[in-house]
Amino acid sequence: MEYPLLLFLLLIFCQLPLIKSTPAIDDNEFAEFEIADEPEVSFNNDVKEEQQVDERRSAAGESLKTADPVEDFSFLADEEEFEQAEKDLETNHAEMDSGGKQGDIKPLTFADWFSDNREKLEQQFALVGDDGTSTEEMEGHLIRETEFSYTVWSTGRTGCKGMLTQIKLRKRQDLLGILLNIVRPQLDRVVHKIDMDPGEMDSFVLIFGQRKSVLRAVKEMHDLSAYVTEKKNFEKLQLPSSFCVYAEIAEIVPAIIDSTTVNFLKRCEKYIEYVHISDQYSGAKQQDGQSSKLPETQPTIIFSFILNVDNDDISVDELLLNFTFYILEKVKNYRLSKEGKIRADRKRQNVQENFLKMTHQQRQEAAQIRREEKTRERKQKVMEEEDPGRQRRLEKLEQKRDAKAKQPRIKQFKIK
Repeated sequence: MEYPLLLFLLLIFCQLPLIKSTPAIDDNEFAEFEIADEPEVSFNNDVKEEQQVDERRSAAGESLKTADPVEDFSFLADEEEFEQAEKDLETNHAEMDSGGKQGDIKPLTFADWFSDNREKLEQQFALVGDDGTSTEEMEGHLIRETEFSYTVWSTGRTGCKGMLTQIKLRKRQDLLGILLNIVRPQLDRVVHKIDMDPGEMDSFVLIFGQRKSVLRAVKEMHDLSAYVTEKKNFEKLQLPSSFCVYAEIAEIVPAIIDSTTVNFLKRCEKYIEYVHISDQYSGAKQQDGQSSKLPETQPTIIFSFILNVDNDDISVDELLLNFTFYILEKVKNYRLSKEGKIRADRKRQNVQENFLKMTHQQRQEAAQIRREEKTRERKQKVMEEEDPGRQRRLEKLEQKRDAKAKQPRIKQFKIK
């Protein structure tokens, strides 16, 4: 009992200093809920403060409104603004077309070529740019074939029915075309096809130009594959090294490719793809067995030129057109020698006979295939026959047919 009492007394003595150090507390029971020195609040003051805040907000709003941009249409009346904008737009388009590189040449358009060469065409033909549909004579029409190909029809010249000019530009706006052009570069071309009147040119076939283009044409065109062979013994002509000549008869080569032509070919070598002259032109070569008769032919001259897109020589387009009509006149005036005419006629007769032999052989092969198919069907029918008696009779008939087919054919002659 003594230990708890001692502990109690020790605790009391320990609490005595703490009790003495606490400040005196007011006897007011609600003193803890009162705020010392609290200022007096007035409702009128709150209203005034709110009015001041609203005034400040309205002033700030007015200042923000005056700071907002106001749509001003006065620039529409400024012509210089439009002129400068148009110049900037044209500059941007030119940069886009040229790949964004400064100094590139603006791509050629169909209208550019036609406007540059229309005057020359009108000097050579009575009607240039006919649309081919109207009953009245209409000039200056470019006929659209595709997005990258246009044609111009010119007519009204002695010696020829007309000239069809086809302008082929490479695909510049097509992504696939651009990628293909990187792999296999394409060039802008203009192709003149002149249909001659009957009897205006003699019987011969000739092609000359860039070797790669000429070889491709000889492989694809029916008349070239049937009539021409390469002529290599014309070193004296001094043609450009990249050129080659395929002709039907040797004598026509120096007659058409004279010194004037050679000089022009040397000057405009990079602009000339090929020149194709033929009295047996019938288009692309047909597949074997596709036709049972020879295709219709037309005396034709075809010029394939590469367009001068660099504009490094402004007179090139005019020179190419002059060369076209120069060759046209030479072809009209040239006539084969007597020996050359005989050889040309013999060659045409041989081509016709070879074609008839080929078609006859094809007809025989087709008939043999049909006979074999019928024989196969008969034997299949015999094997599927369920009646044994009928099956034996059919087998005997087949054996007789086979024996008759194996017998040699003998012609019988009656002697009177």
